[in-house]
Amino acid sequence: MKKDLSVLREEVSRLRSEIARHDDLYYRRAEPEISDQQYDALVRRLREIESGHPELVTRDSPTLRVGSDSDERFPSVAHSRRMISLQNSYDPDDVAAFVDSIAKDLGGREVLFTVEPKIDGVAVAARYRRGELELGLTRGDGEKGDDITRNLARFRQIPTTLPDGWRDAFDGDAPELFEIRGEAYLDHARFRSLNVEREARGAAPFANPRNATAGTLKNLDPQVVSDRGLSVFFYRLFAIESEGPGRTHRDELDLLRSLGLPVNPFLRTATGPDGIQRHLDELAGLRDGLGYQIDGAVITVDDFSLQRRVGETAKAPRWGLAFKYAAEEARTVLRAITLQVGRTGVITPVAELEPVALAGSTVSRATLHNWDELERKDIRAGDTVVVAKGGDIIPKVLRVDLDLRPDGAAPEPRPGRCPVCGAPTERREGEVAYRCTDRIGCPAQTAGRLRHFVGRDAADVEGLGSRQIEVLLQAGLISGPADLFRLTAPSLAVLPGWGEVSATKLVAAIAAAPRRPWANKIFALGIPGVGIKTAVVIARRFTDIEQLRTADPGALEELPDVGPLVAAAIGDFFADPDSARLVDELREAGFLLDVETLPPETVVSADSWFAGKAFVLTGTLESYSRAVAKEMIEKRGGRVTGSVSGKTDCVIAGADPGSKRKRAVKLGVPVLDEAGFLERLREDEDDG
Repeated sequence: MKKDLSVLREEVSRLRSEIARHDDLYYRRAEPEISDQQYDALVRRLREIESGHPELVTRDSPTLRVGSDSDERFPSVAHSRRMISLQNSYDPDDVAAFVDSIAKDLGGREVLFTVEPKIDGVAVAARYRRGELELGLTRGDGEKGDDITRNLARFRQIPTTLPDGWRDAFDGDAPELFEIRGEAYLDHARFRSLNVEREARGAAPFANPRNATAGTLKNLDPQVVSDRGLSVFFYRLFAIESEGPGRTHRDELDLLRSLGLPVNPFLRTATGPDGIQRHLDELAGLRDGLGYQIDGAVITVDDFSLQRRVGETAKAPRWGLAFKYAAEEARTVLRAITLQVGRTGVITPVAELEPVALAGSTVSRATLHNWDELERKDIRAGDTVVVAKGGDIIPKVLRVDLDLRPDGAAPEPRPGRCPVCGAPTERREGEVAYRCTDRIGCPAQTAGRLRHFVGRDAADVEGLGSRQIEVLLQAGLISGPADLFRLTAPSLAVLPGWGEVSATKLVAAIAAAPRRPWANKIFALGIPGVGIKTAVVIARRFTDIEQLRTADPGALEELPDVGPLVAAAIGDFFADPDSARLVDELREAGFLLDVETLPPETVVSADSWFAGKAFVLTGTLESYSRAVAKEMIEKRGGRVTGSVSGKTDCVIAGADPGSKRKRAVKLGVPVLDEAGFLERLREDEDDG
């Protein structure tokens, strides 16, 4: 039994690490590597293990939180109410189970459901005060979003001032403050037009409409947003300081239309699984002709009062379901299998395809993931293959048509040597990937590390892309990140394709890199397992490079989003001689000196009583509003959740605490009254 539990613990650790990596790729970088189905399978497996072994559940498990698209370059603002995602499903049987569960929760009554398209875009919220656009937010982590007000104001479909008579659209008193939520997207025609423009001026084309939308919303220049021509569909409206308008979701959509806001025209209603399935099939048939990407349908309980009775979990509403369609498929010939080497030395097989139209774009390459996957599907060069876009984003090879396999098609050999530098490869225990063993001498790894270092979330060196890095490497001007700080305008200006102006701009951009925030500098180091979100957490605890490189593993493990695997990776990174040399060189170059830390009030002390604990606020506090109390806890390293469970460390109860205090007592969770809360805050200040 101990052995079985040990194996499960290792699997849980691997799943959490993998899910965290894919969250970073999807939400932060808009560069997903796997399909929605594959991602959901990982989460489903983790949830299955945790359900059978509650002792393996941790507070930071991906099953208990939502992904985040937060970007440090934009101010973070609390949502007026949580902005969370629906539970996903790909199986029609799940639709029937969803309908049955709703009926059971509501005493067997017949329930009306709405069915509408699930736009494959980026969630946004727009807040209006007295008819004027006051705030625009991304989804962020669901509790807080990034302030993109200036960018939303550049949407042609989003008025900064509602038209005269907007109050008449409301039945009764119009709310002074209300919020609308929707999905920003880029239609197919505009997407193709933008890529033609980009390729004409030598820029890399956008991979797909969703990536282009996500990048546009996070652009610091609002004029770029205007030029890109994004669109939006709205689907929610609620009052913030008064009772919300409308009694049903249909009322809500009618109100949005009355305000002149864009609402998707497809809306159907049904009372049972068969009716819902007919509408799902109808929408699937219309999918190719819509002119924009959808990846499924949204099914919701229509009546708001019934939605409130059914309620929500910590991660998703129970009154709604996102039904995902199977990825679109196409047939083509796999011309060759090429090998890519990343910055960490991982060698990835890639399918070079005869170009084929797929889900609104032309596909000529597809990921093959790794050799285990390659051999399991028996994929060979020359094969006729079926390809799909996972989640309509990343092309992948689904299967081979063996009847059309040409004579002489041979399996792809596993790489014994790096295809770039010729160094031997290795396959580490517990990993499926093959790696190049020459970390320093391999040009592909060097270029990958440089691309990572100059990226937007790292040193953010504008004007230094993949092509420019290759030119500098070939010219022998650089061999690593620290060399960038020794470049001069004259040495750059003589290179092919460069001139005095571009050379001067690049040197200035590099000179600005040492002023980047400390979290971005940590991310720039390229520590395995440390994405930008984790780097922010680390930056709050360890405020200079010496603190971090000598950090105790136990102190690292206690941080949110770190844990034992990432803590071990951090320790291994700084113990490695090559990494230590990189850190020393970056210190000498000035990049890691004069560290810009986070503001003092947000630096988390590991000694704080609040650090690492989960809190629930209930009742009315006299000294602070609940929002301020939540902020004070979070600044001290704690987390505030909405419901009491066995994982809650403390409930802070003001006047009239209600059922949450009773549940805490029942579960044995400590309860702190307001006086005790204030005393803990004072103790923290005294300790500081």
